[in-house]
Amino acid sequence: MEQLILDIITQRAATGIPLVVWGLLSAVALTVVALLYYDLTYKHLERKASRQINKENNRLALVLQAEGSIVWTYDVPTRKYQRLSIDGKLDKEYTPFDFSRFFDRDDFEELRNEIFAVRDGNKESVTLRLRSAQGETEMRRYEVKVKVLKRDETGVPTTIVGVQRDVTHERQQRERERDELLTYQNIFNSSIIDMVLYDEMGIINDINDHACQTFGITDKQAFINARQRLENVTYFNYDAQKVEKTHCVTSIDIQRMEKEGRKAKGVTRGGNLLYEMMLFPLRDEQGELLGMILQGRDTTDMVTRYRTERHSMKELQAATNDVKAYVENINMALQMADIRLMSYLPERHVIQITTDLNQPRYELTQIRALDCIAPEYRLKARRLIKQMDHGYLNKVEQRLKTIFRDKEGRNIWMTFLGIAMRDEEGHVTHYFGMGRNDTRLVHTENRLRQETQKAQEAEELKDSFLQNMSYEIRTPLANVLGFAELFEQEHNPQDEPVFVEEIKKSSNALLELVNDILYISRIDAHMIEVKPQQTDFALTFDGHCHMGWSHNTSQNLKTIIENPYEHLEVIIDDELLGKVIEMLVFWAVHFTREGSVRAKYEYRQGALNITVEDSGVGIDRETLPHIFDRFCRNQDQEQCGSGLVLPIVKGLVELMGGSVEFSSELGKGTSAWVSIPCERVSSEMKKDIIS
Repeated sequence: MEQLILDIITQRAATGIPLVVWGLLSAVALTVVALLYYDLTYKHLERKASRQINKENNRLALVLQAEGSIVWTYDVPTRKYQRLSIDGKLDKEYTPFDFSRFFDRDDFEELRNEIFAVRDGNKESVTLRLRSAQGETEMRRYEVKVKVLKRDETGVPTTIVGVQRDVTHERQQRERERDELLTYQNIFNSSIIDMVLYDEMGIINDINDHACQTFGITDKQAFINARQRLENVTYFNYDAQKVEKTHCVTSIDIQRMEKEGRKAKGVTRGGNLLYEMMLFPLRDEQGELLGMILQGRDTTDMVTRYRTERHSMKELQAATNDVKAYVENINMALQMADIRLMSYLPERHVIQITTDLNQPRYELTQIRALDCIAPEYRLKARRLIKQMDHGYLNKVEQRLKTIFRDKEGRNIWMTFLGIAMRDEEGHVTHYFGMGRNDTRLVHTENRLRQETQKAQEAEELKDSFLQNMSYEIRTPLANVLGFAELFEQEHNPQDEPVFVEEIKKSSNALLELVNDILYISRIDAHMIEVKPQQTDFALTFDGHCHMGWSHNTSQNLKTIIENPYEHLEVIIDDELLGKVIEMLVFWAVHFTREGSVRAKYEYRQGALNITVEDSGVGIDRETLPHIFDRFCRNQDQEQCGSGLVLPIVKGLVELMGGSVEFSSELGKGTSAWVSIPCERVSSEMKKDIIS
């Protein structure tokens, strides 16, 4: 490079420029070159140093991460903390307040005091035990070492470093080991069975108090210090290299062992005992024997008791079988009679119910029990419970209706029977009894009561009917007899045709009345059979109407038939339906002297609907509800029913599965509607009706 610079200067001198200028230019060029060289060299060294620092930081981070440690620094001048991140770089700065959130408040105060002690030179380094903040889900434990990292030119600390290691698992491991040791000691010493611990040579290392009591060992520590062997205590021979888990019951004759010189020192018990034991070998991963644990118990008394109690168990089993059979019989009786055993406890205000003595009782609170009672009987049940709460009743007997229903959909009736149970002082402790299902009995009684009432009503109706019928029969019969007697008395021969006509009218009326009585009797006895068959009702309707008003003799009465069908094929009993139409028309004509009587019909919604309207005298409101009564009369002995005409109509209509209704207003006429359900086969409307 120096040669290059000289060549440049020589060339510039040849151009005629002054040498001084060239010197200055050369100096400037040399300075620039030197600066460039220094900059490149510095950056290269800086990058090399940064790589080395990052490498060391990464190594440090890996080491800290492997050990579960965290490094943080405390800057003395700014009093701020800074943590080393996982990648080995310094994290953001923390104020003392922010940094304190990582630790328990009291522990952080202790940490600050120790940092100040290191800062002031009172201590070279400090090791602390800190806890994590209380807000965390799991309490962590840390071991923190604090020492000076940097000092200034005067030796004053400027940076203090802290290495924080998580020792939670170590602490937990030590606590588990301590707890396991305490648990072992507690179980070992407080066990209700004998426990003896042996080493790999079969020498006793420890023995619990229960084992000392079994073998009569008074000085446990002296017994252990005597290094007794397994076979000297349990008299069980074993091979230390082949011993496996063993469970056995052996007979130990201590007296014989003492004679043979094999009795362990310190064992004071004598005689013969039956001993049950389990021997567990403890081995390492290579299978080498580490020791043995013996668990055992003295079964001498137990075997003796077993032998003496065996006979008692047989007797107890026989008695138990008898009790079980007795309980089963009671349960069967409860189920057959549909009875529940019940107890009411006033102190707890609960009802206990059971249908099986082998099962626990089901409990109901007062509120739940009252909810099971029908609303109209809850007041009575509430009064009964209140009296039992105060101990007023010696005997309880009450029948109540419940909200439950049986298979037939009937409300279930329960009869409660019970007596008060008292203690020695005479106070009522509870009420014991039973609940009997009387649903069938109650409904049978209700049916008997209803049938009795119906029989009484039928008897009254029968008496009334017979009385009214006899009145109706006597009237025409008296007319016949009266006019017949006139022939025997002095009379004008010209009046005889009148007498004969009246006798004929009364006789016909009497005959029609007898026929109606016989017909309605057949209806009541279900002797009339409905025989539906296909019928063209459009052809028969007019004939039935004419038969009904054939007795009309009034010239002022107009009869009208409205038949909208050319033909209407339906399946009905035309004979019974025709009788209904004839009687309705006859009844309308009978009470209509002038005006009109209209008969019409139509088939709609699966039923044949027939209407008979008249403009006759009508029926008052008091009489209308009694038009289907038989010979019904009011208090003034005036007929308020229709005799037997409309009762026969109603009976025939209901026999065919239909319904009949009446509407009437006094002085304006009456309307009757009959609806008979039937099947339509075919129909054709009249053309003039269609148009």
